[in-house]
Amino acid sequence: MTDSNKPLDDEAPASTDRRGFLKAAGLAGAGTVAVAGATHGKFGLAPITAAQADTLSPPRLSEQKWWPSKWGADDQAGASNHMTPAKVLDAIKWIKDGKVYKIGHNYESTMPLFGKRVFTLRIPGSPTGGPFGDNRMVYHDEFVTTEIGQVGTQFDGLGHIGIQLGADGDKRQMHFYNGHAASDFSDPYGLKKLGVENCKPFFTRGHLIDMVAVKGRMMEAGEEIGVADVRAALQKQNMSEADFKAGDAIFFHTGWSSLWGKNNDKYNSGEPGMGLELADWVIQKDLCLTGGDTWAVEVVPNPDKTLAFAVHSTLQTKHGIYNHENLVFDELIADKKYQFVYIFTPVPIVGGTGSPGSPIAVT
Repeated sequence: MTDSNKPLDDEAPASTDRRGFLKAAGLAGAGTVAVAGATHGKFGLAPITAAQADTLSPPRLSEQKWWPSKWGADDQAGASNHMTPAKVLDAIKWIKDGKVYKIGHNYESTMPLFGKRVFTLRIPGSPTGGPFGDNRMVYHDEFVTTEIGQVGTQFDGLGHIGIQLGADGDKRQMHFYNGHAASDFSDPYGLKKLGVENCKPFFTRGHLIDMVAVKGRMMEAGEEIGVADVRAALQKQNMSEADFKAGDAIFFHTGWSSLWGKNNDKYNSGEPGMGLELADWVIQKDLCLTGGDTWAVEVVPNPDKTLAFAVHSTLQTKHGIYNHENLVFDELIADKKYQFVYIFTPVPIVGGTGSPGSPIAVT
């Protein structure tokens, strides 16, 4: 593990805000286009094939339509459609000892937060009401102010990430999952389509990839997880690619969660995570969800400096594959439990972009 008080590199001090990556990528993307076969950045991106070129080009410049979805032109549930009775009955076979693991963080004001997002809780009146009746009952209520679906352990809904295909600010050309245009469903009082209430509850097989064991250390910001890394982890964990079935979920332990609440500046300054090569692998495996112990699950900054959150837009926007961020796997790792049943029901906030909650893993 590195000294958490040192900068990540000469260009990214520990106090760097996540918004800086968005701004920097936007400036770079305005004047440059990724070139197939080139290598980029400090960590380097392996040369890509012609078939990958469209996926790896800046999403904002992509002209290829990704809709209608394979789930149908009107679908708003995306890869949660994999949650069928047959899938549940198959997943339940993986439960052997009945142990339940909480894989989400607690929600509190001291947790790392993206940009200007906030989390505050108050108990008005303290106690809020009472006493009532001869038994003198009193009670507490809480008042919470936050971006409810986008703080702490957070689940991204399909209305969260889109791609600007036309001129900046043209909502008619700002497309989300299944091609839905922001002009048709974006509303300050809640999304009219793709709200998180459309997502089906998850009960599926989860596969945990322990990158700390592969690397022998915590990974660092900007360090990309590729297909070769996943295969190395699977071999070390006595698992196989054949274990992955359509509708399964994949999770990544990078060690980044050790910074949670202890060094929030470094936690927010970037992160290790998935790259586009691995995103293509997830698509090929037809998985329903990715998750990790980081705030985006994908590599930040991207080795290609012209790209910002390209894995988000590839998986969520183009393929309806969900993302669960800021998870914690310490207990699973300690017990060497790399395969489990992942259970999560998003809070059905009508028109919401995401959901809080407490996901669990059952072994």
